[in-house]
Amino acid sequence: MKLPSLKIRHLESQYPVIQAGMGVKVGSAELAAAVVECGGYGTIASVGLGDVERGKYHFVEECNNKFSDEIHRAQERLKGKKPLGVNVMVALSNYKEIVETAVKEGVDFIISGAGLPLNLPEFVGDADIALIPVVSSARAFDLVLRTWSRKYNRKPDAVIVEGPRNGGHLGFTMEQIEHPETCSLDILYKEIKAAAEQAGLPDLPIIAAAEVASRADVERMLSYGYNGVQVGTYFIATEEAGVDKKSKMVWINATEKDIVIIKSPVGLPVRVLRTPLVERVLTGEKQRFTCPYRCLRSCNPAKSLFCIARALIATYQGDVENGLYMTGCNVAACTKIFPVKEFFDTLKD
Repeated sequence: MKLPSLKIRHLESQYPVIQAGMGVKVGSAELAAAVVECGGYGTIASVGLGDVERGKYHFVEECNNKFSDEIHRAQERLKGKKPLGVNVMVALSNYKEIVETAVKEGVDFIISGAGLPLNLPEFVGDADIALIPVVSSARAFDLVLRTWSRKYNRKPDAVIVEGPRNGGHLGFTMEQIEHPETCSLDILYKEIKAAAEQAGLPDLPIIAAAEVASRADVERMLSYGYNGVQVGTYFIATEEAGVDKKSKMVWINATEKDIVIIKSPVGLPVRVLRTPLVERVLTGEKQRFTCPYRCLRSCNPAKSLFCIARALIATYQGDVENGLYMTGCNVAACTKIFPVKEFFDTLKD
């Protein structure tokens, strides 16, 4: 089948693929720009870009400046080619400031999850930017729809639906995670589609996010009715992803048997690979750390077993002993380090 383009608001990509905004320098300017050049939606992750030491004393300023720099680097490479956007986690303590920075820098779209982005339109104002919430249920989507309509007279331009086998933080109960067939992506599509139609949005683009690593996966999601897909885990192993090669090899060497669910300092279940840090966390051992950042609103350093910021920085640096490796259930699809273009070449007619 010929793959359709993906239209969201005023934007359109050649292929129906959005790159997931993986934080702490995975979803970098290099990866996002490469995805745009190949015909997809490139996404810069806003979290974890600043200098660690400077962030202790000037957290908001450092985050904003480094986020602006990252957006500029991608824009300069793309020379006006679109669509280039960002991912901003609702859980961030500086959520408002980061969104406002993205608006100031003129990004094309904002994806927002890790919590419900109920006040996102307030910080975007009347800027011509596509707003894309991330949800895991029709109930959550309906709340976003009603809140945006009532408070801001605004509707989403698309919605990303994360399934129970998705990577990273999960908006599901442990029972749902253990029985993913009860809330699979095909079931979620029908429920989200019904909510969109009830809200007067019958043509709203609905994007599937879970276990996409091949053209066959893209076609399967389109067969459910989705307008496109979001790719995360599979892109971590690309040459352009901003993590050390030693960390990329952790994903490449992993199998589904290496995947576990732990409780994140964010307060949500998180799907990760079983690594030395995770083994320590699973025993209940608290990692020694102090936290001068307060980067997450929901994180309580006194009760958290580990600092997720430090763990993800360790992943970026290739510190396998102390890194945290978020993953989707399709980690076995990661078999080598490859240029992102290689994936997009399989989508051609």
